Amino acid sequence: MAEFNRRKFPRKNVEDTIQVLLMPEDFESPEDSCASIPARLLNQSDNGVYIEIDCDLQIGSKIRIKMAFKEESCFDETNYIRDGRIIWCKKIEDATSHFGVGIKILQKLNSPLR
Repeated sequence: MAEFNRRKFPRKNVEDTIQVLLMPEDFESPEDSCASIPARLLNQSDNGVYIEIDCDLQIGSKIRIKMAFKEESCFDETNYIRDGRIIWCKKIEDATSHFGVGIKILQKLNSPLR
């Protein structure tokens, strides 16, 4: 029997270093949130991403993902920002990361750093 695929959008394998900011519901802006946590982006689609990170993130938590543009980009002072919600978080066996996390994208923004 063929395996059922629930995904509505195709995934692309993308490996990149990102920053994750926890966004409690009562915070009004990203500046109010706690420090960012480094993570590895491993794949993405139009509505979600898979990351690996060193901390156990709570399912349902709202987060902000910051992805720096590459140096060769003309947007070198801009971060690509995505707001998302943790859908699942599982312990993994990896020498560099401890948890695999599935994130549903809620909003996509381009935001200059100033």
